[in-house]
Amino acid sequence: MATTAQERRGEPQQSGGGLPGAIAAEWTKLWGLRSTWLCLGVAVLLTGGTALLASLALQANGTADGMTANALGYTSTLLSQFAMVAAASLLITGEYATGAVRTTLTTVPARARVVLAKVAVLAVTSFATGCVAGAAVIAGAAAVVGDVMEFEAAHVLHEIAGTGGYFLGISLFTLGLGLLVRSTAGTLSIAFGVLLAIPSISQIVGNETVTAFVDHTPPMTGASLMSGATEPYGWGTGALLLAAWAALALAAGYTALARRDA
Repeated sequence: MATTAQERRGEPQQSGGGLPGAIAAEWTKLWGLRSTWLCLGVAVLLTGGTALLASLALQANGTADGMTANALGYTSTLLSQFAMVAAASLLITGEYATGAVRTTLTTVPARARVVLAKVAVLAVTSFATGCVAGAAVIAGAAAVVGDVMEFEAAHVLHEIAGTGGYFLGISLFTLGLGLLVRSTAGTLSIAFGVLLAIPSISQIVGNETVTAFVDHTPPMTGASLMSGATEPYGWGTGALLLAAWAALALAAGYTALARRDA
């Protein structure tokens, strides 16, 4: 039986390039999709566009005086966040839809490595996109009411880094959901419910218990990151809560991936 030169030398065989190789492969796959460019472009443009329209409304009402650079952060991401969610979902559910996940798991049999690679690639991409979107909010508002806005360093930092952190958190949360349910429609439905439907329903219901729960869901944690508010908790606590939601979803998704066949 023939043996390779590597085996004869007694050297360990390498497979898949390790984690760096898996990250490189995921990076190539992510940016090789037209949907990635489309979703990220929409996320930035829609965020900035919403800020522009909101600024025009505030100017028309005469209520823009003294507006801070991060005043429109949360409002501006209400719709655009779903473009980021779609990109995050397709990173895994698109592979299940086409059957490409089998190739991925054949190339990189260690499923933990697959998940870590996707997390690394998505984390960098979503945070950078969020930061650009946050800058677009400031630019859009400044184009309309820049002469009466306040541009303190803390406000600018919360808007840019806070939006980046929020997009990062919801993207990893969505990735975990995608690993768990394997369906684009199912993943988007759950994400829509958590990010928009439940907070909206809580405002209608007006129940204190429901409101207290919603205050600790991803949208409200993101609001604390972007606004820098101290109530009901500070941005540091908000970051930890958002990280906990993402970690919980990823843990559930990895468990499902590890226990089920592709």
